Amino acid sequence: MAPIRICIVGLAATSSAGYKTGEWGIQHLNSLKSSPHYQIVGICNSSLASAQKSIESHKLGPDVKAYSSLDEVASDPTIDMVSIVVAIGKHYDLVKPLLQHKKDVLVEFPIAPTVAEVEELATLAKSAGVKAASGSQGRAHPAFQRMKDLIRSGAIGDVVFSTLNGHNALVAAPMWPESQSIFLNIDSGISRLHLVVGHILDTHLNILGDFKDIQSTLKTQNSKTKLVDDKGNVTQENFHITAPDTILLQGVLESGALASVTMRTSTEPVDNTGFRWIISGTKGELELTSDPGIFHWGPTGLKLKLKEFGSEAKEIDFNPSEPEHLSQMSYSGQNVARVYEAFAKGEEDGYATLDAALKVHKALEKAKTNAVWA
Repeated sequence: MAPIRICIVGLAATSSAGYKTGEWGIQHLNSLKSSPHYQIVGICNSSLASAQKSIESHKLGPDVKAYSSLDEVASDPTIDMVSIVVAIGKHYDLVKPLLQHKKDVLVEFPIAPTVAEVEELATLAKSAGVKAASGSQGRAHPAFQRMKDLIRSGAIGDVVFSTLNGHNALVAAPMWPESQSIFLNIDSGISRLHLVVGHILDTHLNILGDFKDIQSTLKTQNSKTKLVDDKGNVTQENFHITAPDTILLQGVLESGALASVTMRTSTEPVDNTGFRWIISGTKGELELTSDPGIFHWGPTGLKLKLKEFGSEAKEIDFNPSEPEHLSQMSYSGQNVARVYEAFAKGEEDGYATLDAALKVHKALEKAKTNAVWA
């Protein structure tokens, strides 16, 4: 099968040692360069000079074309698929014309600032008959796929209860990067609620099914912080924080099971455990634990245990045979690469569609709108 000809929209020319705003496109680039299923044919940035600079900086070669206009990308018959890796406020305006031109797309999660925009894009993708994927990549990790397989097989019987307790270190005080201030605004569509819990919810819904009803309690420990530039200089003394850093979600799943998802923000966890997820059934329980880290990247130290009632708990292997190029990816980019692999192979359980992303956005909106604030 011929490789999928793909264009990346939003590729920085430079790559920092750690995560830096505007550089997430590097993970997409590395995933695509290493995969035999894709051929990078274009880079589209805000200007032709910027796109050309990225092509040259990453040594992509003369066969990769520079674009400055999405209209050119959308109408180019040599492009099969487009990856959108830019600020969330631009997603809707970029994705819509691509779907109208029947291009397959992968757009980073969150998909758009409002539920109405996400719903419109999901509907458009279906009517256009194209494949459209969300960048909520947690579900692609082998540990979560193994959990889903075990539940499907009846290893723990019917699910009765699930509790997922998470930790993150995104403490906003006493200072916070100005370039990432959008994460502290609950109405931005990419606040800590949407970004951190949104990725968790996609994996949660994929494994356990949708919420029939959901309630939420939210808290912001620090209401103000100093914004600083990339050199540490203060650019704003009293930035108002509206996004929660302590999040309690609970409700009833469509299956009838009870479920809760909690997230606390602190510098570091007391037990060095980033996430603990226990799913209890009529015949047994599953437990997944991890070191501190980013849930949807697949934190290190993941351990999956199964206890069938009446027998000892046992650790479950979840490391399948994967293509060699996946092991060459950085920790933060491995699940991105897995999503691309699943997309190329038509393995729909390995990536989230826009319909799946819409369910997450609706759950987050309900949690935000009906929240009790501590």
